[in-house]
Amino acid sequence: MEDILKKLIEYPTISESSNINLMNYIDDYLKKFDIKGKLIQGEKNQFNYHCMIGPNEDGGIIFSGHTDVVPVEGQDWRSNPFKLLKKNNKYYGRGTCDMKGFIAVCLSLVPQIKIKKLKKPIHFIFSYDEEIGCIGIRKLIPFLKKLKPKPKFCLVGEPTEMKIINQHKGKKNFLVSFQGHEAHSSLTEDGVNAINYCSKFINYLSEIQIELINKYKNKKYYPPYPTLNVGKINGGLAVNIIPNKCVVEFEIRDTPEMKSELFIGKIKQFLKKLETDMKKKFKNCSIEFEVKNNFPPLLTMNSSNLISLCLQALKTNSTGAVSFGTEAGIFNEIGFETIVCGPGSIKQAHKPNEFIEIKELNKCRKFLHKLIELQY
Repeated sequence: MEDILKKLIEYPTISESSNINLMNYIDDYLKKFDIKGKLIQGEKNQFNYHCMIGPNEDGGIIFSGHTDVVPVEGQDWRSNPFKLLKKNNKYYGRGTCDMKGFIAVCLSLVPQIKIKKLKKPIHFIFSYDEEIGCIGIRKLIPFLKKLKPKPKFCLVGEPTEMKIINQHKGKKNFLVSFQGHEAHSSLTEDGVNAINYCSKFINYLSEIQIELINKYKNKKYYPPYPTLNVGKINGGLAVNIIPNKCVVEFEIRDTPEMKSELFIGKIKQFLKKLETDMKKKFKNCSIEFEVKNNFPPLLTMNSSNLISLCLQALKTNSTGAVSFGTEAGIFNEIGFETIVCGPGSIKQAHKPNEFIEIKELNKCRKFLHKLIELQY
């Protein structure tokens, strides 16, 4: 397993960069065991990967992980982030925790899986650009919907400290562009201030947040409600010019029970009222609303057969929820019973000197091995 992880870490597969060399390594490794995989191109030089081990039967399980990692620029690393360092029973390197460690565990199990007489197949799906909005897996949706034989379960190996996560928040990113009318700052009646209208919208979003807090409390999450965050704003050229442009980006992290479309509809209605007011002054004014990214929350019921198997394999009786999003919501939306369970702690992800404890990888390996035995 260590040799596999070492190779995976050496490929600097930062989001939006090519992952073809890493995918070729995985493909070559699996070919040694007579496993034929498929590279599925998404963006230029970026690929998803699928392979199946076992019989051509419906009802198997997907082990899924993303191959991209976050950047290291500006971080204070004590070692080369793309060279695996073993120290104090930990592996250091970018992606050790999030989430090449899980992929290494999956690949290390292949020799054992191959000699088993499986009744149902095991699928590996490795994606790209999860870190910037689950882009790769979204490109794979048509392929997954037509996948034959059709798997029944999916396990996404994001770092959960090997806890079974059957609920998480979704994430929806939006960009709103305000087009006002430029004028000299002393002639306020001659212009339409895009920043002023944007500020009215931001104040309205604060009201929406209060409504979300009051309406959708869920103690399984921290914070225990859906969140709304205004993260970026840009507008204006000079203090003596009435700004004709302002752009704001915000996100909603919704819980499974939240009626997201209802709130998005309310936001659009409010923007329409603002736009009407702007157009009364100058007809060329406008507001554009754009969905930049959207991946759904996850909710898999405790009565799920997959959860029952995982509880048995881990010898535990509890499931949990997390506030960060993963690809699991997309798999679940397509129709696969899905959970998140993987080695490492999310607290180590995206940080300088990222690491994973070796005992976590060993626990994951033991868990996957037991899960395969229970199912097959």
